[in-house]
Amino acid sequence: SEQSRKPAFGAIRAAIPDLFPTNLLIFLSNAGDNSEWGAIRKAVHHHFLDHGCGKSYHTRVKELPTKIAADWSSPKLKDLSDLTLVQKTVCKCVFYMCFGKWLEEADALIMIGWRTNAAMWILPRLVHRFLFNIGIDKIKTLREKTVGIVEKYELQEAFVSMNGSLDARWQRKPVVTLCDEIMFGIGFAGIGGICAA
Repeated sequence: SEQSRKPAFGAIRAAIPDLFPTNLLIFLSNAGDNSEWGAIRKAVHHHFLDHGCGKSYHTRVKELPTKIAADWSSPKLKDLSDLTLVQKTVCKCVFYMCFGKWLEEADALIMIGWRTNAAMWILPRLVHRFLFNIGIDKIKTLREKTVGIVEKYELQEAFVSMNGSLDARWQRKPVVTLCDEIMFGIGFAGIGGICAA
């Protein structure tokens, strides 16, 4: 359904740009046939899920059991009570589905910050100020480290290509801005959302 969106949660303006990227996909209106939201969503599917980062999405889905088995060789039902193990596995799976790269343990531990810092997303800016911006600083650091992981796995070209495929109205300068926006969405919804389920 078409929605006219604004950067807000529960009728309270979101803390932008100090907590959230300015043009985060969930804040963009999807009204009309030619929306920025639609163009970016289409580009994400094309560059990360369909065939942009190597193998197709369906091929990567089939490979997930083998990838998980390599990390979790003798799974037991009680292992599911180990939140860190489950969250790291979710991070690795989401990253693999988007980019075709299986995260190392240290990188997965960074990425679980998208779930462990969940309380920060819903706090109004005033509350963050009362907390001396500790939460905002944690999220800024997480965003920087997430972009660092993109660099570590040499995935910058995917974002350069994606940015170049967008209409000039929606291209980001510098391209790292687009990387931050997309990785925020992947971390916030893809990792944080799945881990919370």
